[in-house]
Amino acid sequence: MQRLFILSLLLIILSCGSTKAQTDSSKTNVMDQALAPAKILAARHEFLNNNMRGALTLYREVLQTDPTNVTALYGIAQCHYNLKRYDLALEYLEKCISARGAISGEDEYFYGQCFHRTARTVEDLDKAIGHFNRFLDQSAKSSFEAGEARRFIAQCMFARQAIANPAPVVIRNMGEVINSRFEEYAPSITADGTLLVFTSRRGGKIDESGDYKYYEDIHFSRRDAASGNWMDAEPLTGEVNTETHDAVLSIAPDGSGIFVYKNDGNNAGDIFFSRHNKQDDTWYEATRMGRPINSSYFEGSVSMTADGKTLYFISERMEGFGLGDVYVTQKKGDSWTSPKNLGEVINTDMDEKFVFIHPNGKTLFFASNGHPGMGSYDIFKTELVNGKWSTPVNLGYPINTVNEESTFSLTMDNSTMYLSAEYDDTYGERDIYELDVSEYGLLSSGYDRSSYGQFLVAVTDARGSTVKGVEVTIYSKDGKEQVGTAVTDRNGYVRINASGGKAYRIVARLGEDESETEAMMELKETGDTVIRVPMII
Repeated sequence: MQRLFILSLLLIILSCGSTKAQTDSSKTNVMDQALAPAKILAARHEFLNNNMRGALTLYREVLQTDPTNVTALYGIAQCHYNLKRYDLALEYLEKCISARGAISGEDEYFYGQCFHRTARTVEDLDKAIGHFNRFLDQSAKSSFEAGEARRFIAQCMFARQAIANPAPVVIRNMGEVINSRFEEYAPSITADGTLLVFTSRRGGKIDESGDYKYYEDIHFSRRDAASGNWMDAEPLTGEVNTETHDAVLSIAPDGSGIFVYKNDGNNAGDIFFSRHNKQDDTWYEATRMGRPINSSYFEGSVSMTADGKTLYFISERMEGFGLGDVYVTQKKGDSWTSPKNLGEVINTDMDEKFVFIHPNGKTLFFASNGHPGMGSYDIFKTELVNGKWSTPVNLGYPINTVNEESTFSLTMDNSTMYLSAEYDDTYGERDIYELDVSEYGLLSSGYDRSSYGQFLVAVTDARGSTVKGVEVTIYSKDGKEQVGTAVTDRNGYVRINASGGKAYRIVARLGEDESETEAMMELKETGDTVIRVPMII
């Protein structure tokens, strides 16, 4: 009651004196200073409601009349930290400490966080460790913050070793054809390397019930066949993008569909699937995958094996070890088996939030903040050996850094990684990077041969011209099992995955007459070879 009375009184004073204030700047200054406590309360309210930009605006108004207001300076530092502008967070924290003339245990903790997140050298990490240790000297050993400080120190120690032993990778920002000053993440590439889809928050409506950023939309870019360069990204056409959040989780290897994350307010977040309409190159409305994959809890990130029979995904269902865990389910007829937790070798009491299964079906990558890492989320690799998952290996620096690395896609030849990261040369927030990992054995070699390959069927007419809209079906050699079916795209091609080491019957049908032809081809277990099967109809 007292707080509301003071705020009301200040507003009355401002209203009564508004005419004179326009001609007396000194009185305006006094009134602005009198309103500072109310603005700080309002800024704190916006901060707690996750509106960092709204809070920043109010704190900055306070600093206009009181540049050394320590509460506003500290609040701005907190806002920048939550917006992942760690350099600015450190700058305003130092201004706050300078204005206050003293440093508290809470400041030491915040200093440690800022130096950790801005660390580029071993010396920076040592500064962070020093601040965390000074915080621990002043705090209760059993407090939550003390436990976090010890965890951050362990991350800094891990980062010291990683930075001193960088992996042989070459990192390139994909530039303005893909990235903007807003967030871009979750890149996923088709098996043939020609189509890249990703999530962006670069326009549309503001999520005022969430983080006050633009809603997510799914964008795409195609690689120009002649130059090899990526074309300007655009939103996916069709019905897959809506007015609220639509985020890509992964794309099918043949580009026939994408897994989509949606939260429509009726659930904690579910996995959806959108199919590609090849006739007009648009995407159908995403439909929710049923149980047992989706539950009443959060589900996000999904990766399917090349044969479409096994699916790995992230879920926060109750039986997990921590927040998000990695689960696996098998295709059984038209449904899926009850999901199985991959166990505590992979899942921790913290959070696993991204999963990617390699085309060989035996190598799993995932993002976690629970395994030994450099900070926030790192990416790890594990192998399925004799039915058990091996101890996860951190991909190391500079792929992983002291900030978040969690979503990526790896090309079929294991030479190029597309990664969302907060590297120094970002255009604003997270950007998508292209990494040459061909010299990095942990990523480029040591895989078992893939158990599948891919037919690239080019359907041609009698004159040799390709024909679009032709239904192509691949059967087993004896014709008893249908392996896959698809319709040729506007260029007259279709891609269908199939198990390696087998011969197949390939049938093309066009129009009511169902004109068809057959081709026999031995599909070898290469994992990265596309076989072209010309067909004349």
